[in-house]
Amino acid sequence: MTHPDSEFLVSHREWLENILVREIPLGGAMGVTVQRLDGSGIVLAAPLDANINDKGTAFGGSLVSLMILAGWSLLRLQLEYSGTRADLVIARADTRFLAPVDGPMEARCEWAPEAQKARFDRRLAERGRAGLDLHPTLWQDNTLAAELQARYAALAAKPIANSREARRA
Repeated sequence: MTHPDSEFLVSHREWLENILVREIPLGGAMGVTVQRLDGSGIVLAAPLDANINDKGTAFGGSLVSLMILAGWSLLRLQLEYSGTRADLVIARADTRFLAPVDGPMEARCEWAPEAQKARFDRRLAERGRAGLDLHPTLWQDNTLAAELQARYAALAAKPIANSREARRA
């Protein structure tokens, strides 16, 4: 399966941003916005003032959170595009901090290669769980400030026994 087409991405940008700021309270507190969402990937932005530490730079936890959300967002969109119901979590996150951030920041993440996405989709369908590695990065202006090696895990959602969907099945 390929990544979502541009029409889907345009129609789901607001849906995604709503999830990031309303359903994930940390995203709202951080001031997360979707700056770019297209065929190459996603860019999430956050201001310094909502993420500042006692040194006047961005809090390391905010940098990590913004990168995790960037990767999570792409995979969440992929699941929505394919109509797959699954719970999505971060399974592993290894961070390298490379430079202090003293202004607005951007987390960037590219779509996973097609072969990896196909393997992820196949494993999720066959086993009810799958993992996918992504490499979000954190930028201030044109400076790479942090990078993340992340593994996201999806677990197929189980229907609730008393739900309408389960009774119709």
